[in-house]
Amino acid sequence: MTLENQAGVSKKQPGTILPWWSRLCGAGLCALTLLVVALAVTDRLFPPCLTRATQAAILVYDRNGALLDGHTSRDGFWRIPAHAAEVDPLYLSTLFRVEDHRFYAHPGIDFLALGRAFLQILVRHHIVSGGSTLAMQTARLLTPHRHTMMGKIQDLTRALQLEWHYGRAGVLDLYLTLAPEGRNIEGIRAASLLYFGHEPSRLTAQEAAFLVALPRRPAALRPDKHPQTLILAAQSILRSTTPPPSTEMMWVAPAFSHIQHHAPELTTYLAKRHSGGIVQTTIDSRLQQSVWHITQARQAPLRGTFAALVVNREQEIVAWVGGAEHTCPGCAINMVTTSRSPGSTLKPFIYGMAFEAGWLTPQTRIDDRRMAVGGYAPFDFGHAFTGETTVAEALQLSLNVPAVQALQKVGPRRFVERLTANGVALHLPYGEVQPGLAIALGGGNITLADLTRLYTGFTHSGMISELVVSHPAPSTAPTRLLTSRASSAVRDILRGTAPPQGLTAWHTLGFKTGTSYGNRDAWAFATLPRGWTIGVWAGRPDGTAVPGMTGRDNAGPVLADIASLLMPATAASPSSPQQKPTAPALSPALIKATRPKAPQIIFPKDHSEIESRGPDGSMLPVGLEASGRCLPFQWFVNGVPLPVAPGAEPIWYPSSPGFAHLTVADSCGKHADVSIRVR
Repeated sequence: MTLENQAGVSKKQPGTILPWWSRLCGAGLCALTLLVVALAVTDRLFPPCLTRATQAAILVYDRNGALLDGHTSRDGFWRIPAHAAEVDPLYLSTLFRVEDHRFYAHPGIDFLALGRAFLQILVRHHIVSGGSTLAMQTARLLTPHRHTMMGKIQDLTRALQLEWHYGRAGVLDLYLTLAPEGRNIEGIRAASLLYFGHEPSRLTAQEAAFLVALPRRPAALRPDKHPQTLILAAQSILRSTTPPPSTEMMWVAPAFSHIQHHAPELTTYLAKRHSGGIVQTTIDSRLQQSVWHITQARQAPLRGTFAALVVNREQEIVAWVGGAEHTCPGCAINMVTTSRSPGSTLKPFIYGMAFEAGWLTPQTRIDDRRMAVGGYAPFDFGHAFTGETTVAEALQLSLNVPAVQALQKVGPRRFVERLTANGVALHLPYGEVQPGLAIALGGGNITLADLTRLYTGFTHSGMISELVVSHPAPSTAPTRLLTSRASSAVRDILRGTAPPQGLTAWHTLGFKTGTSYGNRDAWAFATLPRGWTIGVWAGRPDGTAVPGMTGRDNAGPVLADIASLLMPATAASPSSPQQKPTAPALSPALIKATRPKAPQIIFPKDHSEIESRGPDGSMLPVGLEASGRCLPFQWFVNGVPLPVAPGAEPIWYPSSPGFAHLTVADSCGKHADVSIRVR
């Protein structure tokens, strides 16, 4: 016998079979490994779908906490994310006791409850108690399906998956967000807000019982259809509490808080900037409703509508009407944030910049007659001219030629850069790279929100801030649009403007209107005592022209109605005549605005081509136009004087196509000339 045999040690021979228990352990380990791998792969291929939980509704509240407006989630539910930390513990304890009292003791599946439910079915041949956990209910709420055996198996696996991914706290938050609470309301937070009018952080025992009972049979317990059934279910839940309520409570089924949709455009605007949930705004719901009714009651432009903004001293938007509910093409467009041509509403800021630079004063005399300014020859409204007037009168009458002269001094590019530096965007017409003098008369696009923001500068000594409509407010510092002196000068001029229809002698109201080219947009703006600013737009949202529409006749009356809400009746007429400060003596350079000394040829323009051939091949006449200080003018064509009858407009009859040189000379010995081609 060898030493190994003597020691009792056997040497394993090749081909020896392992013990059964060793083979069993190896097989089990392999099976477990394969199961874990399969579960990991399945989890990766089929992750939990949280689409429903992330689609939230939006509830908009006014500055005083009153429900103003709202909009359902994209899938049509009143659903707002909820978290257990924000829910009354009374509700949570009731929920666990009724639905899943071992919530914190199982991994998503309560095997004891499932076993008990299975035995009860075998013994009594019907369902006595369920084994569904909150995690399983959450799985079914995330991916709704019919109550079948395969659906139950899916809930079981999904419950384990949810617990693995998000833990018990995450699963509970998902349930609190998705629990069906009758109608199209989901989640405890939306239900508490819409049924009881407050957050679920404070719930009575009765309210908690209602919210726990509803998800059990949301269709059969709807408070609007089956209130008594819901009350009985909630009473049953409360009677099972330990200890039960000591006193009998008055039971009234919750009622859905009807949402008054008086701010639909604002709600849509906020929904694009918030992921849903609760949005606290600066809107005053009473003023909002009043402004909304005003825009409804006023006769809108032909197939058009109104939009309005009201801003308080703190530069908070307290009323926002993006478009009254008139029947018109494009009425769903939010006209508060849509860029449109401002007409002449930018003129006050052009003059203000000219004042602060020292180029003009309100008393400066300025010519309002046909002239070309930098190659641009504007007309006044109605194609009439006033002649010589003051800058103040030119602004009050909204004359075009003086405004273009003022912008020429300021510089169109410098003007646009100043607006941009203050956070206000002026969009140039398509194809234009550099701003031109036409922006003084609406040659660009801007929003009602930005224009109203500019006008708030007249109530804040030339400083403007980003308008606030929701909290938390943006932490942006105010910027200077105009100097305090220039802002005050423009404000005083606007206070001398004739008030719109509906307001008489409002001596403290600064007023400005504007009408865009082709009567597509009508505007009215006002600054009021105590820092109020009002902006109104009228027109067709689709941009179609409305013949005869003007800012004074269409937007002005709406503004007057809104201003009447904000200003006391005693302010309509001052108790004593208002004393205007005496204007200081002007320097000679500011008494009269300078004009070009030499005459200017307005038409035809230099190096232009003119079609002057009729259908029969004959040459047609060409009208000539010039402006200047020293009348009368003498015209020359290729050096030959052109005869013009006294009082008649100069007309030239070309003899044949070709190039021509035109010259105009004034009585002061100055001249101007252009070269053109006649075709």
